[in-house]
Formats: sequence, structure tokens, C-alpha cells
Amino acid sequence: MTFDPFGDFETAGYLQNSLQLKDPIEVKESEHLSFELSIEDALSYLAKKRPIDYKSVLKVHEILFSGFYPWAGIDRNELVPHLAVFKGSHDNPRHTVFEHPNSIKMAVEYALELAKDKKRFRDHPGGVMGQLAFAHPFLDGNGRTILLVFMELCYRAKFAIDWSKTSKDGYLRALSDEIREPRERHLDTYLKPFMVNISSRDEWPETISGIKGLDGLDKEDITYESLDNPEVQQIYKTYRAQPLDSREPLESDD
Repeated sequence: MTFDPFGDFETAGYLQNSLQLKDPIEVKESEHLSFELSIEDALSYLAKKRPIDYKSVLKVHEILFSGFYPWAGIDRNELVPHLAVFKGSHDNPRHTVFEHPNSIKMAVEYALELAKDKKRFRDHPGGVMGQLAFAHPFLDGNGRTILLVFMELCYRAKFAIDWSKTSKDGYLRALSDEIREPRERHLDTYLKPFMVNISSRDEWPETISGIKGLDGLDKEDITYESLDNPEVQQIYKTYRAQPLDSREPLESDD
């Protein structure tokens, strides 16, 4: 099934893209071109932003993708507040549930709060990345937007991830598992061997361009359902039932 939350794929193309493209390969190539042309502007914006907040995340997405998506920088809660988004069918026990639209902002802000505690962030980098991915703020472009934000957060905590040594399949598997079972810290286990000392921002555009699979949680097997569906409502009642504010307390080392 084509991901068509606006219901106008035949007339407006995939997610109302500016070129009205429908072919998946053409969409992917044009979208990624918009991203690559804007990486340096987005990184420059992040480097100057103090502090990084929810509006910053929206702005990074706008910078990266406004050349292809007219709605770039607008989150799911504003665009399609009536839809739940999943990776895989929601009746599959291995599916990935993304955050309820009206909780996206809270989920991103929680991740940003976790990253402020630099020692904890260095000990648990996967928790921050997983929380950002779970929020899934946008209809597309999440992986690349989140990566840039995450890299800047890492830089401020004085470490980096050597993404050149990661693999697409391994990373996406760990990320999906992290979203599904955050208490098991799957993404910490995956990322920690690749942690290195802080790297120069000058190297980032080339590094990011070489990372594979950044759109894996946006393009592969994405489905959506109405939030009026009782089965979907039940998923959100039971999924990740532990509220954010009942997790381990935050302790700042600033």
C-alpha cells in the first residue's frame, strides 16, 4: 500500500511533493538531493542555536526538505492529527509504533532534556536517539533530521559516533528494537562500540552523505490508521505504558 495520508497521491504525487513525483526511485533521489544541498545550512543553523528546542527540530526539517516538500517543518500533529503511523502492520507483533500525534512535541522535548545531562547522555546515547525516532515528528525525512540534531547534541556532550563503521541493517534493527523495548537499551548496545572522541563539524557533511539507510524508518513498510479505530486506540493505551515522567530521574552535570 502506498503511503498516502493526504489521500491525493494520484493528483499530487507522493506526500504532495513539489514535483508531483510518484515513482519511488524518483521520489527518493529528488528528496535526497534536497537534503544534500541543504546539509551545510542545517548544520550551521544548529551550531548557532542555543539551546536546541522543539522549534529547532522543526526548523532543521524545513531547511533540509522545503525544496521538495511544501509542508517541510510542520509536524504530524498539525498536518494529520487524525492518523497513527506505524512501521509494519499494527496487527504484527514486531511492528513499530510511533508516538501519538498529540504527544510528539513532548517526546522530542524529553529526548532533548535527556541530552542536557552530558554524563548520562554519554552513558546512554541510544536512549536519546531512540526517543527522537519514536517521536517520528514528520511524515518523511525523520531519520536525516534526527541524525543532524543528534550529532550536534553529541558534539555538545563531547563525543561522536563513527557512523562509517555502522551498517544500515544493524542500525535500523537496533533502532526499531529500541523504540519497541526502550528499557532493554538495544541502541546503547549497538552504538557504544562506535563512540569516539569529539569530531570537527567540518567533517560532518561528507560523513552524513556516506551514511546508508537514513530513510529506513520513513520509506520501508510505513502504514497508517485512523485514530478513531478502536484497535488503534487500544494500542496507544497499552504501548510503552510507562509514562515519560515516571522513568529514572534526570540529574544534570552542568
